[in-house]
Amino acid sequence: MKTHIFPDYPQLCQRVAKNVIDCVNAKPHALICIAGGDTPLGVFAALVEAQKQGRVDFSRTQFLGLDEWLGLGKDDKGSCREMVWQHFFDKLTLRGEQICFFDGLTANPQAECQRVDRYIEQHGPIDCIVLGIGMNGHIGFNEPGASLDNTCHVVDLDSVTQAVSVKYFDTPREVKQGISLGLKTILAAKNIVVMASGENKAAIVAQTVNHPASTDIPSTLMKTAQQANLYLDEVAASAL
Repeated sequence: MKTHIFPDYPQLCQRVAKNVIDCVNAKPHALICIAGGDTPLGVFAALVEAQKQGRVDFSRTQFLGLDEWLGLGKDDKGSCREMVWQHFFDKLTLRGEQICFFDGLTANPQAECQRVDRYIEQHGPIDCIVLGIGMNGHIGFNEPGASLDNTCHVVDLDSVTQAVSVKYFDTPREVKQGISLGLKTILAAKNIVVMASGENKAAIVAQTVNHPASTDIPSTLMKTAQQANLYLDEVAASAL
């Protein structure tokens, strides 16, 4: 995994967006997966602007969700679905059949995992995936100790993830489980982009770069993929 450092968050996001744009321009029907959360918000904005400017056309692109909090849906502030639709999908006016996203309100999470696995079998492997790094090194909801053999699966959320989750929600919520693409699926992607920004990510970025690859810190496993790149702003790289 190569590391690339940019002066600030806007330049970081422009470079990550370029990866997605290049992928779609080379393969218009590409399967793209971009994480929810705060980190990729600038990437979403850059991609929406690129389509407005005619630098990319997402009309044939397939989009895949990375993860979702179980028990939350599109109408819940802070859900992955709400964030990605608000900042990205709704601004691109995509057709419903272009998007495969976990239903956090499902009554049968295992069946939901199987549905998304089938979608990936039909449309995959993922052509480009954009990932953030959790404070405990999680990738998607693949928490410390996650299996490398997992495809889509239900996750008991780590205490760190549960504590951090409160920043996303406008009302108090107790989220104990998530549903996520597994490490096996993620590592099979043709182009893996891991991004981090801000001072609060400096410590886990340093662990990711310096620690041997281990399921104890799932982000370190991205180093085992030749097709992976780590994109950082200077603040997130400050502990390297």
